[in-house]
Amino acid sequence: MDVMSYIEKGVSPYHVVDETKQWLKKEGFSELRLEEEWHLEKGRGYFVSPYESCLFAFLPGNEQVRIAAAHTDQPMLKIKPNPVLTREGNYVVNVESYGGMILHTWFDRPLSIAGKVVCRGEQPFAPKVHLYDSGEPLAVVPSLAIHMDREVNQKNALNCQIHLLPLCGLFKEEQEKDPLLSYIAADLGVAYEDILDYDLFFYNPEKPRRVGLKEELLVSPRLDNLTSCHAVIKGLLNAEEGSSKIAALFDHEEIGSRSKQGANSDLLVWVLEKCFRAMEEAQMVAKLSKEQLVKQGFLLSLDVAHAYHPNYSDKSDPTTKTRLGQGVVIKVSGSQKYNSDSVTNAMMIGLCEHEQVRYQRQINRSDIAGGSTLGPILSESLPIPGADMGIPILAMHSATETAAYADLDELTKVAEAFFSN
Repeated sequence: MDVMSYIEKGVSPYHVVDETKQWLKKEGFSELRLEEEWHLEKGRGYFVSPYESCLFAFLPGNEQVRIAAAHTDQPMLKIKPNPVLTREGNYVVNVESYGGMILHTWFDRPLSIAGKVVCRGEQPFAPKVHLYDSGEPLAVVPSLAIHMDREVNQKNALNCQIHLLPLCGLFKEEQEKDPLLSYIAADLGVAYEDILDYDLFFYNPEKPRRVGLKEELLVSPRLDNLTSCHAVIKGLLNAEEGSSKIAALFDHEEIGSRSKQGANSDLLVWVLEKCFRAMEEAQMVAKLSKEQLVKQGFLLSLDVAHAYHPNYSDKSDPTTKTRLGQGVVIKVSGSQKYNSDSVTNAMMIGLCEHEQVRYQRQINRSDIAGGSTLGPILSESLPIPGADMGIPILAMHSATETAAYADLDELTKVAEAFFSN
């Protein structure tokens, strides 16, 4: 699947996983269930999705274990329960910020809605879950005119609860039913009364675009972190046989990973144990101990990195600047915000040089704290060697982010080489 199509269709974590499932099935992968017994065959690919927004794909091989991880979520406006407010003939939707959003980037652009809607089932513990994407824009967050706030360009104090409520229409009289949920119910073909709950987000429906005099830039929503999800899966599919390969896509990285489908759970450990137990039963590998896994395993965490900003040059480290179009980034942090050390960094540098992949280094200014990634979180329950890498982007956590298109190819080459060596 083309990376731009993957980003365009991955409008929520649930859609990312759904698109990944379809992609893997087309490539001959078989879907398994966590609660069932696994019977694996050498040379065949498998995947399991314990929850709708996370997925683990794997190719059984030998005792050498290669794990690459990325996350499916991104900062967006999350719709609250009882969402619609009426104000002087306007419908606005009650939302909260999901993740560390750059709030002002969400103003004055058409917004669509995507996520999941949970409806009444035949039994209380078996509700029906519907994937939902409005496709068409349903709302906008209008700015306040400069005439009413002359100092708007001198200040940047925004409150999500007050200033970022999307306007989704006008009304002439009060309605008994929530107009937003009524619209979604009709769109899904379900009864309004059967909607019990939902996990819905406003997202930027802008399509990925090639920009620049030579179209060298990619301007798109959700570069963080669908670029990494795409590279992980494509690298898995293109890798050579040999090692046991696992692609792990987690949800909730943007809010700390503390959930059952997040990297702070034991899901990856469970999947590894179940996978290797099935491989042992099929006599593909000898029994693999945890001590052997530490010796023969490697965890590659893929997430975007901060690029040098030409308009804010003082925000980058004075000696280690990460530039768009100069290749993948090997990330390092003295405070262990990334899952790298000098040995594992040397390994990834060696891999890049061997495979002729362009690479660069990134470290934050000493007085600017960077964000963390999946790597250190996963290392708490799976203490194996690892490294953190990704592509450099500008405007991280904006409604629209910017990358160099050529860096995407380098990232895929890294993932493919990682799984093949």
